[in-house]
Amino acid sequence: MTTAAPSKTTTKAVYRRPTCPECKQRFRTKSATAIYCSRQCKQLAASTKRRTARLAKATNSAFLYHLAYECERAGTLQILSSHTVYSLVALHDVYKLKLRANQYGQTRDFEISHICPSKGRDSIGLYHAENLVVAPTHLNRAHGTKYYGHGLSISRSALVSKHAVAKGAPRKQIVERIIAFLGPDVVAELVKVAKIQSTQRHALTAWLQDHLDPVVPEQRDYLDSLDGMTTQALRALKATLEGKEGKGSFVVKTTTYTASDVFLLELERHSTYRPELAVVVNILRKRAAPFTSQHLSRINLNTREQQAVFDVLHGQPVEAIQNVLNEYIARHTSVMDHGERIPAYKPIVFNVKPKQASSPAVVVLKTFRSFADELDELDEQMDDMSLPVLQVNTATYEADPLPWE
Repeated sequence: MTTAAPSKTTTKAVYRRPTCPECKQRFRTKSATAIYCSRQCKQLAASTKRRTARLAKATNSAFLYHLAYECERAGTLQILSSHTVYSLVALHDVYKLKLRANQYGQTRDFEISHICPSKGRDSIGLYHAENLVVAPTHLNRAHGTKYYGHGLSISRSALVSKHAVAKGAPRKQIVERIIAFLGPDVVAELVKVAKIQSTQRHALTAWLQDHLDPVVPEQRDYLDSLDGMTTQALRALKATLEGKEGKGSFVVKTTTYTASDVFLLELERHSTYRPELAVVVNILRKRAAPFTSQHLSRINLNTREQQAVFDVLHGQPVEAIQNVLNEYIARHTSVMDHGERIPAYKPIVFNVKPKQASSPAVVVLKTFRSFADELDELDEQMDDMSLPVLQVNTATYEADPLPWE
């Protein structure tokens, strides 16, 4: 008797039909965890997520708030026209140099100055690195709206009313308009390349606005002055409210930059836009004391020389400050130079013509001959020669007898 084999039970695969959140199309899948219909949609969703996170960083970054302030000051978003990712990175470097020169808010000795003025009569200076100079505050304030040449600008007749920025407009709203004006993709790439982060100042300000009581007169005064306080002051105020003042306070390590240091850095940067400025850089570097990192803190410009370098950075030709440069050279010429500029070292080169190798002598060997052949030739020579015959003298010689004879 045979036993029947048990029948195999086949279970039908359960299919789902979810909707892809990226392309909004329904798709059929067996997976219980599948979210996207394809790998392409999954990658696009991840890219969109990263882009959103970067735009969030940009919205709360100090750099974008700085741009918003400049747009409000100029009255238009069009001072940011023609920007690319790399030009924005260069602009961010100028912004960072200003922060370092001011020791991250501890001083206000330096400002970002315009080459083509931001409030010109017929044009407005663009907010590009090529049109900006980090300079001492007092020189920038005294400069006003003078224009010597160079820089970048946009004509007032080209301004569009929809890009106008009203005075007193909310700063966050201006930032959002800047992102839309530059393009979200450009701003997201800027955050990636320049490594822009959300500012601590923004987080501190938001925290203080939530915790300060406007009913208390002293705290009300703090609320009114938050925008003008430095980041360190905001951090100290937060520590005071939390009762943590004096416990492990954070200290920012800074480098002190003199006006001469900043001018030299700006001359080097602008020499990429104006190659003739490399002459001024070479003069300053040659007269600087050696054995220093980047020759910083050793270049000492007096008041007249600082004004001359400021003017040449703002468009003056190098020839206009040649007298000042000559005085600078004379002032930094040491006694060892005997009153003359020592030329740069050049290696000694000996022009010696290479000796031509003489061609080796060619030795021609005689043709080999046998010994028998040489004897035959010698025999023939002997036959041709007349041999001398010895003459015999037959005369009688007389001689004395020998002693023993």
